[in-house]
Amino acid sequence: MNAENAPSVQRGFFEILLEKHGFRIWGIFVGFFVLYILLPPLLLVAVSFNPSGRVQVPTGFSLRWYDVMIQTKSLIDALVKSILLAFLTTVITTLLAIQTALGYRKTRFKTLVIAVMVLPIFLPGLIQGFSLSLLLIEFGGFQRSIWTELAGHVMWALPFAFLVVLTSMSAVNRETVLAAMDLGANEWRAFKDIEYPIIKPGITSAAIFSFVLSFNEFSRTYYLQGIGQTIPTYVWNKITVSITPEIFALSSITVILSLSLIAIATVYLTMVGRVAKSTEERSGRTGLRLARRQKSGAAVPSHPEEA
Repeated sequence: MNAENAPSVQRGFFEILLEKHGFRIWGIFVGFFVLYILLPPLLLVAVSFNPSGRVQVPTGFSLRWYDVMIQTKSLIDALVKSILLAFLTTVITTLLAIQTALGYRKTRFKTLVIAVMVLPIFLPGLIQGFSLSLLLIEFGGFQRSIWTELAGHVMWALPFAFLVVLTSMSAVNRETVLAAMDLGANEWRAFKDIEYPIIKPGITSAAIFSFVLSFNEFSRTYYLQGIGQTIPTYVWNKITVSITPEIFALSSITVILSLSLIAIATVYLTMVGRVAKSTEERSGRTGLRLARRQKSGAAVPSHPEEA
């Protein structure tokens, strides 16, 4: 059957529409979705500069409420505690994520490890905080303090950090690592010299996500909180009584900090990805030249850079 005699395929309206305007429709959808996510926090930032302190379209620009925020000691104490708690969470979570990802490759029960690690993501934060408070305080005999809060924050941030580090490890060529160990390198040296430079962007991203998740965490902190409040619990206690303008300023700082850290992580990963791709291409060309020299019987340089 030739093309002239082939039966014509009737296309529907939506099929023709997607064929002609599919890219534009997809762009509108993505734009609306991004706007839907960003508009509420950006509106909060705009209100924080409103001189009247009312929830309305800003009628001017003023830093008045930021000045009030700085002069509120309890608020500054909450900010300092949140930063300290987020820093401790970042350090502990990142180290645990690296160690867990390294151990994951050696275990035979990979599916079980993944299931256990991602479980905190799917459990409600209130349930996790309440159950952890029972374990640590009622059964363990611990007092509520920054350390009990830290336990809850690490539990929350660890699954995300683990998945990020594990994903970055997929770029590591295990044959290269095994070859280094065959040549006498121990596991630490092989990780430090071969794996770490490759997964460093993933580790940095895991650290940034851990900081942001801890800084903004409320549910688990509510049940585990000791002396002093964090930013989320401070805001919650304030808005349950009355909404004051300095809360807008504090919320604005939180939004700006979170978005800035995510933007930094995105730009950093993009730049590192380009450099890694360029390095991989150069390494591939160098390896090909070395293989050709070896096949032709020519002298092979001792350093790949000399190839």
